[in-house]
Amino acid sequence: MITTIIDIFRRQARQHKAIRAFYYNRSYELGSGREQHPLLWLEDPIYGSNQNHVFSNSVNFAILFLPDEEHSVSELQNLAFSIGLNIIERIKQQEESISIRPDWSYITLCDYYDNNACGCRFSLSFTQVNMQNLCLIDEQFDENGDFEQSSALQGFAVSPASNCEVYSKQFPVFTLKTSK
Repeated sequence: MITTIIDIFRRQARQHKAIRAFYYNRSYELGSGREQHPLLWLEDPIYGSNQNHVFSNSVNFAILFLPDEEHSVSELQNLAFSIGLNIIERIKQQEESISIRPDWSYITLCDYYDNNACGCRFSLSFTQVNMQNLCLIDEQFDENGDFEQSSALQGFAVSPASNCEVYSKQFPVFTLKTSK
């Protein structure tokens, strides 16, 4: 299901004529200077809950531009809002498996992160039916299953170099200079 959500946003970003890149990552990775703009940034984590066999998910995504001398920040924010709105409406039309709730929100961004990007960040919630194939559940379990026994730490094969001493039953005594 997580992959499905990511793929929905990746597909919308790839197919939108203005977007040049898609990223799914933590927001602190944003603004590193390695991104191609304009971009759609889907933030990790994706939030979810189960309510009566229906998944309720929440995502945040941003449409970001790098400001330039040709466009003001407010023009780019307006364009980012328009692109985000188009993406939300297109998902509503194309994705039969999800239903976007009408109470989504947005916030404008400027001087965002290290590369001073600008645009809009959207927060939306949607529902999905639990797509687990219940017929396959028994195949995922072994009633006679048990954990394999293994040590918590793997053994270390250590052989000391010829110019060192190994102290097995006592602490080493060092004479260390503490002043000049």
